Amino acid sequence: MKKIFLIILTACFMNLFFSISLPVFSFDSNSAVFSINAENKDINNITEVQKINELLDGLENDWNTHNIDHLIRYYSDDFVNGDGLNIDSVKNLTSELWEAYPDIKTKSQERTVRVLGEYATVESTDIFEGNSSMIRQEIGANGVLKAVSIGQVFLKQFGSLWKITSDKTIFERVSIGYALGSELIEQNKIKLTAPEQAAGGQQYTARLDFELPPDIKPVAAISKEVLVYPQVASEDKFRLINEPKLERLIPSNRSGRNELVTATVGLTGGALKPKLLGLVFLTRRVNVIPVSEQVNEIGIIKNPARSALNKSAGLIDFYEKHKDDKEQKLPETNVEPTNRE
Repeated sequence: MKKIFLIILTACFMNLFFSISLPVFSFDSNSAVFSINAENKDINNITEVQKINELLDGLENDWNTHNIDHLIRYYSDDFVNGDGLNIDSVKNLTSELWEAYPDIKTKSQERTVRVLGEYATVESTDIFEGNSSMIRQEIGANGVLKAVSIGQVFLKQFGSLWKITSDKTIFERVSIGYALGSELIEQNKIKLTAPEQAAGGQQYTARLDFELPPDIKPVAAISKEVLVYPQVASEDKFRLINEPKLERLIPSNRSGRNELVTATVGLTGGALKPKLLGLVFLTRRVNVIPVSEQVNEIGIIKNPARSALNKSAGLIDFYEKHKDDKEQKLPETNVEPTNRE
């Protein structure tokens, strides 16, 4: 937008000084000048686009068959992504994810490939779905993971081969539901919202919305983690929710690192002896826009940062601490009267 504004401003400035009547122009948005795919119409680029699509199809197949040795062949040795992960981190985190969700699969829904010389950019939307290997004993069910990720993959040509040199996640939404929690996620009865981006050092709002039956009471917390390693664990403040929403005002970090907002929800019910009927874990990525005067040069982190897909589904300490209470009541000291921090 700024470049367009400068072009218009320059044209007006010249018109005033030289009194030249500028002709009225019309343009075709489908012409080569304005078409984003015009460069890919070159016969050589068409061939390379086909190669890249075949590469990405192969990558998806190896990802779905959980073949880690084949998977890392698609990446260059100096790969580093937008969160600071190198190729070793990708290998370790992917293996951990497959172990936690043995049947997890991914599918590319949309894909756009652009090639310019020895470089290429791919924009895609991908979905993930799988079931956890662990059964939560307090519920007697395993978790159902569903995720949507939108991002870019950057490739470079090495001889006749293309390799992935980096990638960047623009949008990421993950849900993990256990028992009743999985049903309510599917029905869109529990939703977490957070902005897709925030300026470094500024505050943003994360919000949980509930549409639950009157006999189901949620115990919930909203936390934030900066996507760096070693991880700095945030303190979860669980509370009994008596309203259809929970909000938290969150300050973004000043280092320019992206963040992960996580909502943890325990679903309790039962008139005489309330029990845990379901668990819900929802995450949203917040991309933090660096503010130049606040950010120093940050070296590449060689140890793994945690993706939303690798978010561990830990026990709700709030529930565990009080489940053996004879009267099964929530202590007043742990229940806050307001839903806003």
